[in-house]
Amino acid sequence: MNHRRVVAILLPVSCAFALARCGGSESVADDAGGVDASRESLVIDADGTATDSASGLTWQVTPANGIIVAYSDAVSYCQSLTLAGGGWHLPTVSELRTLIRGCAATQTNGACGVRDTCPSAAGCLSDACKGCNAGNGPDHGFYGPVGLGGDSGWYWTATDVAGVGGKWVVDFDTGRIYTSVGYGDLARCAR
Repeated sequence: MNHRRVVAILLPVSCAFALARCGGSESVADDAGGVDASRESLVIDADGTATDSASGLTWQVTPANGIIVAYSDAVSYCQSLTLAGGGWHLPTVSELRTLIRGCAATQTNGACGVRDTCPSAAGCLSDACKGCNAGNGPDHGFYGPVGLGGDSGWYWTATDVAGVGGKWVVDFDTGRIYTSVGYGDLARCAR
């Protein structure tokens, strides 16, 4: 029997939060106070995965915490992950942004210009990429979806920082998107 747990959240722009069960979808308020339809339908599956029908991505629920140091380790970890049949990869910066909750500037389509289509630090990184107040996210201070495990630290992406070197990283403690040139980070795999 396949058991599924559905997580639902309503998040005002102020980064305050309230949890509500509402028909099996997760909704996040946009800058105008409405619901951002691109953030709906994160379903936590019993096999240790979470499926987001809005992005089409499947996520590892419990990531590799505290064991990833170098970018190459993060890539190897995801490629060798056999969870629920394998086929995992380290997400791009745009893919990882689909998991940011409660920080409008760095959520998908937020004011932060860093995306797969704009990976340049000089042309895309702005003050909007600094995120929100540390520890004020909707999941016990974490700016990620309620129900996904993991530390609220810096997560590697597979996206190169154009013109600088290194990779883009996302900090789920603040929702910040920034560059990394090799210091230790965490990994959450996608497929």
